[in-house]
Amino acid sequence: MKIKWDKGQLLPTFDYTITVLNKLDSKDSATKMDVWKKTVLNNCAWSTQIVRTVQGSTVSIGSTFVVRVPKNSEYHPYSEWKETLDGFTFSTGDFIILGEIPEETVTPNTVGDIVNAHRPQAFEVRLFKDNTGTIEALEHYRIEGV
Repeated sequence: MKIKWDKGQLLPTFDYTITVLNKLDSKDSATKMDVWKKTVLNNCAWSTQIVRTVQGSTVSIGSTFVVRVPKNSEYHPYSEWKETLDGFTFSTGDFIILGEIPEETVTPNTVGDIVNAHRPQAFEVRLFKDNTGTIEALEHYRIEGV
């Protein structure tokens, strides 16, 4: 079977909207406090997996998340993003939430409450991989977290 693929066409799993809460680290901020920026991205892939661990007679259950974001001209590596806060970035310590959140302002005092209000569909970024520069139809950013 031959599959027809149009340039710019996304995989069918890229049908989720996410909210990214980027953290400008206090050491990079003029105020010497963490600064948070909200960005809403469409056409993303979202998956979650239940993880079970057994230690002795104790069983722990948790979730891991994988999000894929198609290549986007608004993405900037943290080292560039921290200078202007233009667009968005992905770094450990950022948060990703499934869907578009209603909160317009995110501060160091409210970020924890916002994320917790959206759990279990929210996670902290633990791993980021830039998968651009590959086959054009597959270029994306891969974000994992817990």
